Amino acid sequence: MSDQARAATELAAVLARRQRDQGASFPRCGLIVLARAEAQSALAGVLARIPADLAPLFAEIAVLVDGDANDAPALPRLPNLHVRGNPRRYGHGGRRKVAIEYALERGFDHVILLEGDGSHPPERLAELWAPAVLEGCDVVLGASEGRRSGAAGFLLRRLLGMRVADWDSSLRLYAREILRRIPFQLGSDDRRFDTEILIQCRALGAPVREVVLPRFDEPQSSLSGGLSAALAYRLHQLHIQRNGTFLVDHDVFYTFKHSRAGSHMQILAAVRPGARVLDLGCSQGLLARPLREKGVRTTGVDVGTPEKVSRDLEAYHQRDLEEPLDIPEGRVFDYVVVADVIEHLKNREQLLRSARRYLKPDGRLLISTPNIAIWFYRLSLLAGRFEYGPRGVLDETHVHLFTQSTFRREVEKGGFRILRQRETSLPFEILFESTGQSRLVASLSELYHLLARIYPKMFAYQFLLEAEVTTLLDSPQTQGTR
Repeated sequence: MSDQARAATELAAVLARRQRDQGASFPRCGLIVLARAEAQSALAGVLARIPADLAPLFAEIAVLVDGDANDAPALPRLPNLHVRGNPRRYGHGGRRKVAIEYALERGFDHVILLEGDGSHPPERLAELWAPAVLEGCDVVLGASEGRRSGAAGFLLRRLLGMRVADWDSSLRLYAREILRRIPFQLGSDDRRFDTEILIQCRALGAPVREVVLPRFDEPQSSLSGGLSAALAYRLHQLHIQRNGTFLVDHDVFYTFKHSRAGSHMQILAAVRPGARVLDLGCSQGLLARPLREKGVRTTGVDVGTPEKVSRDLEAYHQRDLEEPLDIPEGRVFDYVVVADVIEHLKNREQLLRSARRYLKPDGRLLISTPNIAIWFYRLSLLAGRFEYGPRGVLDETHVHLFTQSTFRREVEKGGFRILRQRETSLPFEILFESTGQSRLVASLSELYHLLARIYPKMFAYQFLLEAEVTTLLDSPQTQGTR
């Protein structure tokens, strides 16, 4: 037995022990073998090469054949083997979409896609599976030893900043949590699909782990196809064009933005040290820590469970902001912050009434919302494009969009007098995936912020209003508390 074969056997034994120890909590992995119509004669041999000590560990071994499943060749006996037919022949990517849909339907925690034509080494599947179980890797790629995808691979690495050697390998493991958050159905039906799904993983922030396996050969993707996908992603990042293929679901939509020209830093600057803040729609409590560092005590309100919010909040109340707000607090807050929340709610009047109820008579409302009339969306409409996505001005959870005038009117109608308007820059940190430390990104943000202040209706990304109460409601102590 070679050293490599011995290592594969030892990994299979480790997986078997982990499965025995964890029982029902052991992640369920499905193995899907894709059999093209012209290569089904090799299918039985491929299945026979799956190690006997590894095969029983799979929750299911599914064979996806082109055409009718009843026409599949005779196959060796394997535990939990199922044969499924695929009546449509849409090509390499189309076949993989069907396989991924099947994996999601079956509820596998991980799925391995293996070509059934003999090009992939089934003897080494344990090496592909082990990083997912032992290290928590969500995307594992089986790289063919010594292959670096040529000039296309080099250019893709430079364009995308991904350390992937073998872009052409279709021997992959994916975690369910990755697959459910990427629009894989929008990928190409040809071999570009494999490159596109790696780019989707990059957009999601999911690292790709490569495992080097003995050299195997499979068709290469076209140079133009892979590069066109990478270029489309970069143009999408820059908002020069919107491409649904890369609109991934980040689950947590909001991150703290460090730019001085952004809404977060401007809100922090507006709150005086030592104040008390009520943060309505606080999400996971992004502002709580920097506010605490200023000596500010922050109470958060949102619909999320308390386990998911920052411990830097002094208090947290789980409430639906569409309903009248009733929390065990008096009119004690110097500031009520409503940061990018009003556009998510149908009952906007009730949100503003809730803000008034707990604000001191001399307190201030700090409220922000995106600007739908920004130049980018004006041009997009001229080009016939108006697409919602997972975040940004056209966040798919937004139910009402504002211009400068409609936003100001909404706040004034809610019983407030506007004292000051601030404008924000485009979120260059997000566009360039910056950590907020880049001088170039900071300079771009400051330059754009100047434009936003000169002509806010056209260039402001968000409007941030500071307002005082004109209509005081009854003291909240007279309201019932929960």
